[in-house]
Amino acid sequence: MNANSLKDSVANAKDAADQAVDTAADKVSQLSRKARDNAADVLDDAKDIGQTASRKLRAQAAETAAAAEDRLDDLSNAAQSGFRSAKSKLADGSDRLAKALHDAADGTRAASGRMVEAVAGGVSDVADHLRAGSISDLVSSTKAYARRNPGTVAVGAAALGFVFAQLLQSKTRNRDRRG
Repeated sequence: MNANSLKDSVANAKDAADQAVDTAADKVSQLSRKARDNAADVLDDAKDIGQTASRKLRAQAAETAAAAEDRLDDLSNAAQSGFRSAKSKLADGSDRLAKALHDAADGTRAASGRMVEAVAGGVSDVADHLRAGSISDLVSSTKAYARRNPGTVAVGAAALGFVFAQLLQSKTRNRDRRG
């Protein structure tokens, strides 16, 4: 092999290598563009999926909040109904107690009868107040009265104890007579 032929072979090899490098660079460039395009498509798809998920989550949160609000309204209505029923029953019981106290006052001596009659009047007033006021109004007015008049509350409690003792004795005597 002579020097020219070696030179030609090296030049041909160099040209072939340059062509291979250019072809590889073109292919890498094409693959890079495709990868960039695919990444952009994936990113767009991810944004769409994120937006769809966000809308669905907001809708589900709104539905859950509406359901919770409905449930809370139902519970509130049930509680108010229960309070009204309890208040009505307490007022009715107070009326029956006032009637029993009036009846007991009719059958007792003058001084104790006046005291029982006064207690019966107070119980009637309480029954009327129960029917007219809300539960929170009743609790706060009772607390306020007890703070303003602790002595009256203590005397009232003692009087109620006395009245109940009289009622129990009366019932016991009636039962013994029937007996």
